[in-house]
Amino acid sequence: MLPALSEPVALPLGRSVRIDRVVQRAADPLPERFLHFHGPAELVFMKQGTGCFITEAGEWPFAPGAVLYAPGMAIHDFAFAPGDRNWTLVQFDPRAIDPALAALPRAACAAAPEPVAALRITLLLDWLAASLADQAPEPQVCLLLETLLLALLGAFGQQSGDAQATVSGLAHFRPLLLHWERFPDKPLTLAEAASRCALSPSYFSRLFAKTFGSGFVAYQTRLRLQQAARMLATGDLAVSQIGYRTGFASHAYFSQCYRAAFGVSPSAHRKMLLVGKGASG
Repeated sequence: MLPALSEPVALPLGRSVRIDRVVQRAADPLPERFLHFHGPAELVFMKQGTGCFITEAGEWPFAPGAVLYAPGMAIHDFAFAPGDRNWTLVQFDPRAIDPALAALPRAACAAAPEPVAALRITLLLDWLAASLADQAPEPQVCLLLETLLLALLGAFGQQSGDAQATVSGLAHFRPLLLHWERFPDKPLTLAEAASRCALSPSYFSRLFAKTFGSGFVAYQTRLRLQQAARMLATGDLAVSQIGYRTGFASHAYFSQCYRAAFGVSPSAHRKMLLVGKGASG
């Protein structure tokens, strides 16, 4: 089964926001851990589930009723505990928000709104989802998004500073984000990555593995394959061009790595996507 194509996130054409509702039972596998980042900002409304929200700014335990926020390009992850899980994901372009109306937090944060505020937030979230489903004009969607954010900012301002946050080591790796975002076709060696982070290669390697739960080379390869998968799903470039644009020196090596990661070749994946689009159309 193919993983979700979420890195980097591509918002629907002409839209500044997308909403995804996720429901998982306790018997379902826990979501795979993968520290990640993307251009759109992200809100998570937790209806069921407990765990830990991991960010550069710190770590927050979460429970049902929590609202979690990650700014664009902020490294983050969600470590779920066993049990039923139900959440709503909102990803949006922060440039679509008028800063004079809603000044977004600069760092990741979390809150548990009071019952009255939670009811208001839930209603606004439902209206926003319905507007997107009904193909409402973009100005109307942006207005609802700004109203939702205004309702949330009060909760964040009251509670995020009191959260039990533990400063993490993620901030050390911010220079890598800038490189991966600007130059997806130029993978770094471990020595180059360590130099960009002003760390020795040995310490960088240990800290990266401890922080990300994966070796640097393996993580970087997976990130490039995620980018390639997104390009296969959303564009019409030749498979070989996609491989080169994500830093693979040859089509054969790109196909080999893609199959090892996703269990299917990039060409077969594209055919599956085309069939799905034809069926939905």
